[in-house]
Amino acid sequence: MPKKMEHEEGSVPRTVAISQLGTTLGRARCPQPAQIARMRQSLTTHGQLTPVIAVEREGKLELVDGFKRRAAAAQMGLTELAVSVRSLDERGQWAAMLTLNRPSGSLSVLEEALILRELWHSGLVQVELAQMLGRHKSWVSRRLGLVERLHADLVEWVRTGLMSAGTARRLMVLPAGNQLELAAVVNRAGLSTEETELLVSLWRKASDAAVRRCLLSEPRAALAQVLPEKAPPPDPRLSLGGQALARALHILRGAGHRVLEGLRKPPPPAELRLVTRDMRATASLLAEVAVALGSASKCASSAASDAPSAMPTSADC
Repeated sequence: MPKKMEHEEGSVPRTVAISQLGTTLGRARCPQPAQIARMRQSLTTHGQLTPVIAVEREGKLELVDGFKRRAAAAQMGLTELAVSVRSLDERGQWAAMLTLNRPSGSLSVLEEALILRELWHSGLVQVELAQMLGRHKSWVSRRLGLVERLHADLVEWVRTGLMSAGTARRLMVLPAGNQLELAAVVNRAGLSTEETELLVSLWRKASDAAVRRCLLSEPRAALAQVLPEKAPPPDPRLSLGGQALARALHILRGAGHRVLEGLRKPPPPAELRLVTRDMRATASLLAEVAVALGSASKCASSAASDAPSAMPTSADC
């Protein structure tokens, strides 16, 4: 631990066992694994530069600020931390959590919302919250709206590191039940925040249940149709032409799934008549594609069986 440690004037840090630092107030914090890993690196390199902040409640210390430091220190096997104990009431502890982190901007929008909700539940109205924190009423309103619209289970996903706050915010525009449904899809497919936003947009625009089912069952294929560059990276052994073919096949499969879903429960005959020309043109084109795919497959099989000899060219096939 450094010989000199920064601390607030009049507040002398004292050494406290990590096990004695309660984390009840951590219900309003969402430390991510990457943040804790960075804090571990900082503690390893520099030691503890500033004391964590705590309040005393019924003879016990509860952390107000320093949750990432506590988690990182525990992972490193450290047993003690320097602690500055403040005299704060219930509202003051939450306000301090916001103000202490304001200069560094280390709180996510969701964390700010969770802290504001604690203050709101203490009986303060939005105008009072804004005055206490030196913020505009709209700043308070937007954040309270965020946490009230986000499904409680998703809040826990963010708190426990199962989902980033940014990704969860993209799901907030959906009804509560659908938030969980798409969140499961996002996690299973490993979608980024940007991809999640696009998937949510496609899902909201789709009025047909079959299309929505397709979006949920084949999210990456659906995204590849809108953004071809989002298709899985092609095999590096492929030439530029081969890579283009691989991307086109990926998009075609995604579109094929959507067409099949739409035809399993087709629209009324009157509507089908309106798209008859498109259906016939598509069927004709797909027939040609099927022939070309069959020919290419035979070529590939022939090349595999003749592996010891020279690879046949496309002309040979």
